[in-house]
Amino acid sequence: MALNVLLLGPQGAGKGTQAKRISAEYDIPHIASGEILRAEMEAGTELGRRVRDVYDRGDLVSDDLMIELIRTRLAQPDTEAGFILDGFPRTTVQAEALDEMFGDIGRSFSVVFALQIPDEVAFERLRKRAEIEGRADDTDEAIRRRLENYHRETEPLIEYYRARGNLVPIHGDRTENEVLAEIQSALEQVPA
Repeated sequence: MALNVLLLGPQGAGKGTQAKRISAEYDIPHIASGEILRAEMEAGTELGRRVRDVYDRGDLVSDDLMIELIRTRLAQPDTEAGFILDGFPRTTVQAEALDEMFGDIGRSFSVVFALQIPDEVAFERLRKRAEIEGRADDTDEAIRRRLENYHRETEPLIEYYRARGNLVPIHGDRTENEVLAEIQSALEQVPA
């Protein structure tokens, strides 16, 4: 049985860090929505050209196009044992579209982790990351706006997946190793 994992949580919750660690530990690919977009554009595929057109116009990639990109990525043999998805879905509409596509290809999430951290912790982590990486887009105002967007658009997904019975809340406000340990003990409970 494949181990299909979804990571939810606000920016700064450590999704990318934990996804990489789960990926290494369980030997399943980490599929980050931004990376799929870049990979397709770099590969110059037909799908990649469509993504580039959207990017060049400065528009957001449509839900349909994202679903198609994820479907294409999941068709690759390295996802047979499972995958970790991070960065999509961000809205309930996207989650419903993803469920529909999963129905077509016979996949579903084994577990959905909701990394939960207080806003002030997320804010401080993002501010620190901005300083270290010199990210000009991470102004205090931009960080606040992203957290507000998360609460408004993405947080309702926690209830969406809780209703499906596969949501596991994770306390993200701890060390990387403590968070990973909590995720691993939850993964041991996932029916194989």
